[in-house]
Amino acid sequence: MAVIVSVTLAAYGPMVYQVICLSTRTTQALNAFVLLGAATVEAFLSVRRVHPFRLQITPHGILLFSASCVILAVASFSGLWPLAVLGLCFNIASLLSFGFGRDGARFFRPALIGLGCAVALLVFVPRFDVLLRLIAARGSAVALNFAGFQTQVVAQQDPFAIDLVVERGVSVFNVAAECNGFGIILSSVVLAVVVSSRWAYPWVLRVGLGLAAALVGLVFNTLRIVAISLASMNTMLDYSLIHEGLGTLVYLVALASVWKMVRLAKRGGGAATPRGAAAV
Repeated sequence: MAVIVSVTLAAYGPMVYQVICLSTRTTQALNAFVLLGAATVEAFLSVRRVHPFRLQITPHGILLFSASCVILAVASFSGLWPLAVLGLCFNIASLLSFGFGRDGARFFRPALIGLGCAVALLVFVPRFDVLLRLIAARGSAVALNFAGFQTQVVAQQDPFAIDLVVERGVSVFNVAAECNGFGIILSSVVLAVVVSSRWAYPWVLRVGLGLAAALVGLVFNTLRIVAISLASMNTMLDYSLIHEGLGTLVYLVALASVWKMVRLAKRGGGAATPRGAAAV
């Protein structure tokens, strides 16, 4: 077991460190791991009633660990690093199998699926920072113009910066990297994936809900920027209070909307069996 843990730390330590660094850049991204933590605690509280923790090497755990090593090797030689995220999930699943057995490890499947999505998004989506900021800026400009505030999007390339210029320069709002919506998108996708997996929805529906949740996050990030801009122009409140207060409120409404969307999908034909001891 010590050898397996050592191999795990050596193989996936750099990736985990990178994920930690990326997640700490925005509070909303960090909150996605709070959601995963809650899913893990819920799984632990459920599994311990029927599968108490008992550390032992099992054939199922060895199979998962071997699959993880093979996947990581393929990712290393082929350069297909998304496979490394899959390998990490298999590796963690093998450790859970060693502790709770094959049946017990299944309780953690929703959290593991959510973790895989979160890690993949954290590693790859930030490369699209410029595109996300442009989408957020242009969407916000359309909304502000519709609200009666003449708004233009001004971008510069070196260094890259994008601003919303409202009422011919009366107010200027910088759409920084922290405003690209990634935090809301990440939390929304993780919530949708974890809940839909917890309720054992069909895989096609899970993927569809994940994509829909990303769109919901993108829309609510635009609403967040518009709300902050309007509040700062029409109140005398401190900007940092507006930014954090309204930002948090919109974030919570976004998550509530995603939760409602996933629950409605259940009524629309998704499976309604809670994830317990039943296998997928």
